Amino acid sequence: MLKLDSKRSRYLEMDWQSKQHLFAIEPNDSLICCDLRGCIFDKLDLSGCEFFGCRLKGTSFQGATLYETKFIGCFSDEGDRPTDVRNTIATNVSVEDCHINFLSEEPQPDFQNSFWGDDLTLGDFGDFLRWPSEVAKAAADTLSERNDVRYNAAVKLGELDNPVVAPLLGCLLADQEWDVRAIALEVLGKLRHQEFRYRDEVLLELMFLCLGDKHSIVRQTAAELVETISPPERVLLTSINRMVVGTSDEERLAGLLAFIELCQLDDNYVHLLDREVIDALLLKEGSEIRSESSRLLEIIGDRAI
Repeated sequence: MLKLDSKRSRYLEMDWQSKQHLFAIEPNDSLICCDLRGCIFDKLDLSGCEFFGCRLKGTSFQGATLYETKFIGCFSDEGDRPTDVRNTIATNVSVEDCHINFLSEEPQPDFQNSFWGDDLTLGDFGDFLRWPSEVAKAAADTLSERNDVRYNAAVKLGELDNPVVAPLLGCLLADQEWDVRAIALEVLGKLRHQEFRYRDEVLLELMFLCLGDKHSIVRQTAAELVETISPPERVLLTSINRMVVGTSDEERLAGLLAFIELCQLDDNYVHLLDREVIDALLLKEGSEIRSESSRLLEIIGDRAI
């Protein structure tokens, strides 16, 4: 979806299936809810990197340097291609709330005395490399090529009510089908009983980026969650700031649509954006951006901005 520049580069919801050696990943980067199935990270220096909610079926890390690398909420099904970690140079690796089918030097590695040695940090919440079978089955179905199967899998994960899958569900927020995105967003809202166990604000950021989704029902679902969750304004600003920092008309339009949703929801959100930004968007060549900017000004009316 996008890369956000910061001291640590963050890659959000990237679809990199089956890519090989085409990465600019550097130590300490963070890959969040990315589809990395079949990717080749062989021999890369992934020291300090964090893999959060990533799909790792068939992903290869052969010979990679994994120093203080973190895997949180990642998934690869034991019934399919394993995640290959043979010959890794690994120290202080942390694995939390993952369900990963690892291919290592050992046929069935004992992770208490694993191929990563004594420096592997085990999660302290349940069986750190195995989710309950029903949860794992539904999670595997989120990887299906059929959108109806992905949709039903998200529904099932909501019924099972196990927040361990929240990071993985973040991948579905970038699904090609709007109804899958909408149900994944709805389920994430249900799973957030309090704060998510890991990276709560990151997951909220992904959820409320959906305020700018191209489909109105997804935007409406996100707006409803603004009311029920009441996220911090800094999270909402991430969504609407795409009007300012977006590198494409698609990103700028998404930020504009997000601001429209918020202004329709509550007058108090009007102060989040400078009027000059909207005036600048009115000058853009894209007719859709101009028309939505005009619609926003009609919604705002005489309200202060």
